[in-house]
Amino acid sequence: MKTITIKQIKCFENEDLVGDDEIRLEIRADGNSTDTLHNDDFDDGETWTLNKSYNFTNYIQFKMMEGDWPDPDDHLGTHIINANTSLINAAVSFTKDEADYELLFDLIVQNTTNPQDTTDPQIGSLNIRQFFSRMGKGLITQAEYDSHIDDNRLYRVGNEVISLRDTFQRHSSQDGNKSNTRWVRNWIQTHCNFRSPDTYIDDKPDVSSGVSIFFTGKNWKTVSNEKSVQLSGFQDYSRVTHTDNPFTHETRDWNWDVVPDPQFMYLLGEGYKGKGSGINRIPIIHNEWETGSFPLQWRPFWGEYLTFWGRHIWDVGHAPTVTEIHPAHTMIREHTSAAPIGTNNVVVPVNEAYIGIGLSGGYPGHSDDRWDAEFGGIPDDIWGDTTDCWATNLKKHPVKFKFYPPVKRPNNTATLKFKIKLCQHIRVNSNNELDDFLELTQNDDPASGGEDLAFRDWNTTSGFNRENTSNEFKPSFTAKEGPDGLPAYYDVEIDLSNMSRIPVGYYAIIQCGWNIPGNSTLQKYEVTFKTIKALSTDEWYDDWHLYYGVNGLWSAWWTDDFVEEGDTYTHNKKFSFWTVNDMPIAIRDAGVEWDGTDYWNEKLDTVDLVLNGPNHLDSLRNKATTDNHLTILSNTTNSIEFNVKGKGGDTSHLWKIKIEKK
Repeated sequence: MKTITIKQIKCFENEDLVGDDEIRLEIRADGNSTDTLHNDDFDDGETWTLNKSYNFTNYIQFKMMEGDWPDPDDHLGTHIINANTSLINAAVSFTKDEADYELLFDLIVQNTTNPQDTTDPQIGSLNIRQFFSRMGKGLITQAEYDSHIDDNRLYRVGNEVISLRDTFQRHSSQDGNKSNTRWVRNWIQTHCNFRSPDTYIDDKPDVSSGVSIFFTGKNWKTVSNEKSVQLSGFQDYSRVTHTDNPFTHETRDWNWDVVPDPQFMYLLGEGYKGKGSGINRIPIIHNEWETGSFPLQWRPFWGEYLTFWGRHIWDVGHAPTVTEIHPAHTMIREHTSAAPIGTNNVVVPVNEAYIGIGLSGGYPGHSDDRWDAEFGGIPDDIWGDTTDCWATNLKKHPVKFKFYPPVKRPNNTATLKFKIKLCQHIRVNSNNELDDFLELTQNDDPASGGEDLAFRDWNTTSGFNRENTSNEFKPSFTAKEGPDGLPAYYDVEIDLSNMSRIPVGYYAIIQCGWNIPGNSTLQKYEVTFKTIKALSTDEWYDDWHLYYGVNGLWSAWWTDDFVEEGDTYTHNKKFSFWTVNDMPIAIRDAGVEWDGTDYWNEKLDTVDLVLNGPNHLDSLRNKATTDNHLTILSNTTNSIEFNVKGKGGDTSHLWKIKIEKK
């Protein structure tokens, strides 16, 4: 028998402009109608406390509807839960368009294998399969991957196989001095179990009462320590947030969600967020880095493969409480492209990695421990609110990762090649200059340019010189063999431990691939974002901060005048890139309508256009026949000019874009 207790529903955002939406939650146990719960007055930011329990044998279903008379009800989602392991403070999301609700629940499964096990009366022991996924689902299946990630894929991991040994070694190197199953189980019980008597979450957890522990105090609480933790996986969404409170943020966060690789699943807590619905949900971990400390060129793009390092925390400022990497300090973005690195400069498929390393991760506050660990205390001449910085001593954090080519070896004689396309860094000479740099990362308005652009754009950072990095501190490449004894990938390392002065930023673009193209289909495209028209604004006097790009390439538009309905702006921003085989073309934008105070910002509507390969122009033509947000203006064999409107958000805009097959 299984018992599920639905504890609360949190409304992050509803569909009604004036609030007070009507919610209906239908509950069916083992296919039978069990209960229907109503809330006729549910507004943004409110929590609906339920604390109702239901028993079931095989599965239980939750279906949520949202309505506002006289409008018809909207189906926000259906979740089917048939987990075979207990879950504490787990959560499911119900979202559609602007509506966003989270249901928090406990699922208790009686321990039938060893009923006398009293080590944890609520959960019992965790097995290895449960370790790989907090829902007990094990590795992500190909079907789940195809369903949730494949349309946005820009990169394939290659032929790397992740083993249990890899997982235990990763866990041991990050969080423990042992590498065995008992230690892994203990780690999960300690870090990811809200009821554990040894939890780091609360100093005095009340296990006997059966009441879940909730956080109080800080908005961020470290999971175990201030040590930097690595995480790798596939990128889902990536955007600037419009909801940050300026009293707890120096600048708005940039948010990105990742589907973790299996050896990083243990970093998730019980209340992790998921993508998909019903029994097809896959784990997602949310991550953040403040925009003032995070150059545009480092920010993740949809579909990339990411490896990054940062602070492993519980975010207790939002319900449900989940684990995050927040803030990060090192980001590696990998995506498929092509470049002339083959023999005699032949263009071949490459894996292209953008590497960004920054001293400032942001300003979560309460950072004395971080300064102590990284610099032996807060340096002289660092004062005021700059002491709140979560600072990373870049000399103490060498970077190492596996760098795979994007396609299989063309033949047994093909050789692996690499290229360093760009490598630069920024240093300061003294603690006074370091304080000046940290002040820049706190400026909240990038539209003005100059100092206010802060550290948001590597190419225009004010007041600090970008230096070309010497060979000693450039990425180093060591070829590694695969199972067949032939070179298969590179170990890439970056070590700044002997760099003089104080490094505050590091940026590199590297590529690797085989020396011959093999049977791959390479195609070069040029996408031009020509003009943008504001169809509607939320408030007539606000600026727009908009980020847009294609296949891993970013640009930004920060207006310094008020955007009004009907205004048209010319950009003519061109992106040139390659696709390989059936790699898609992903055209995206995201942004906020900024009110000048960084407090009452609105979310801009977003363009989300994925053109499946290899016949990308045909994909665009087909989409235009069914999508009323797409209008083709001109159409030739190798070129299409079209209009595309954003969706969702509090505003409306229209891009005129031209895509050319070169």
